[in-house]
Amino acid sequence: MCIATIYFDDGRHREEVMRDVVQIEAERDGFLLVTLFGEEKFIKGKLKSIDFLKEHSVILESGESHYGQV
Repeated sequence: MCIATIYFDDGRHREEVMRDVVQIEAERDGFLLVTLFGEEKFIKGKLKSIDFLKEHSVILESGESHYGQV
């Protein structure tokens, strides 16, 4: 099983958004994140990078707004 940590990168700094993410679905102008425990969060932005080998991380970026709850 691949469990990832999601980060939001605004070009100036990187902020952890959510840990233990097992599902990512593209929706509207962002992504719906779902954790191993069923917690959901919607993040506005676009995909910057994925690293499942070393860091188990997904980096999202956007020139606009920050993230919000579903």
